[in-house]
Amino acid sequence: MPTADLLQEARNLFPHLVEVRRAIHRHPELGLETEETARLVERELDLLDIPHRRLAGAGVAGYLGQGRPGLALLLRGDMDGLPLQEENDLPFKSEIAGRMHACGHDLHTTCVLGAAALLKAHEAELPQPVVLMFQPAEEGPGGALPMLREGILSDPAVGAALMVHCDVELASGAVGFKSGPAMASVDDFAITVHGQGGHAAHPERGVDALVVASQIVVLAQTLVSRMTNPTEPAVLTFGTIHGGHRHNILADRVELTGTIRTFTAKRREGMERELRRLAALVAEAAGAHVEVAVEHGYPSVICDGQMTALALEAAASVLGPDRAAALPDPSTGAEDFAYVAALVPSAHCHLGVRSPELADVGPGRGLHSSHFVADEGALPTGAAVLAGVALRGASALARPSRPIPTDW
Repeated sequence: MPTADLLQEARNLFPHLVEVRRAIHRHPELGLETEETARLVERELDLLDIPHRRLAGAGVAGYLGQGRPGLALLLRGDMDGLPLQEENDLPFKSEIAGRMHACGHDLHTTCVLGAAALLKAHEAELPQPVVLMFQPAEEGPGGALPMLREGILSDPAVGAALMVHCDVELASGAVGFKSGPAMASVDDFAITVHGQGGHAAHPERGVDALVVASQIVVLAQTLVSRMTNPTEPAVLTFGTIHGGHRHNILADRVELTGTIRTFTAKRREGMERELRRLAALVAEAAGAHVEVAVEHGYPSVICDGQMTALALEAAASVLGPDRAAALPDPSTGAEDFAYVAALVPSAHCHLGVRSPELADVGPGRGLHSSHFVADEGALPTGAAVLAGVALRGASALARPSRPIPTDW
């Protein structure tokens, strides 16, 4: 079929896609506890007569083109929200206090369901099987890896994958793709500074942990500005500082927390090593001592060049060449789709959701904001692009999944 017709077919689904998206938006769920959303997904798949099964608790896998030759293409949509109070005055705003779909996962899930409807109508034309991956816990603690361990890439064997994610920097109706390092790895750290308390009137009789912690915060900025190749992106951000007892007491204990974002394994290891060394040296110079704990999160999303080119070409044929573009820069956001992308050739579709009446996103309107708003007009775009890639086929570049590394 001409893939350009997919967009009109997707627009015909628009009223139902809006209904589904708003149902998910009203009832956001967190982490691995996305049971209500999973049941909604299963009901939609049942209406389409698409077989499905549960994986990793609330994860849902759907299957199209069963029996087709070749390795399958996986389409991923995540389902979880964020622990954030929604501040938007919308008729479908979150009905659960302290929870919100502030990252667009309600749209992601709906786009994959929309693609499922399109592909079901053209199932006889699929060049390979398609696996639909509805995943919990992308925001943490991570739902992709449990679904991988329970066999999402097998039976049928998956050989390529595509995810979709909202992008507030792109106008609604447009999409973008980034080849190579596309999203950063994420490592969270906690630094505890132990000093010696005492009277603030006699600081020479103690070791002020607050001063030591402040020096660590300031000097750690040089790990990026003076110790990292300026052509290689890296982020080190301190998010919290807690310590002290009273205005006239030397702080004997201060805790700092923050995050590190990098794009290569070498830089990732180097940032952690240098942060540990810097903190220890600063503390030693002041007569304090430190404990540094690092929690390793998702690795960097590395998008396959051939798969990205294929997805971009398919998106251009669906939307028109002026609405599908190669993106110049990676994102320092993180994604647990990184685990999928490390095993099979993968691409990441940035779905523009900026409302047409907004010239720019504006402060406090972006992802993970209590005022985040996405244009629902992007739903047919996302569904049509996902379906278009599946109908174009990725058989020529698909390869058997790598084994899951033992250190994941």
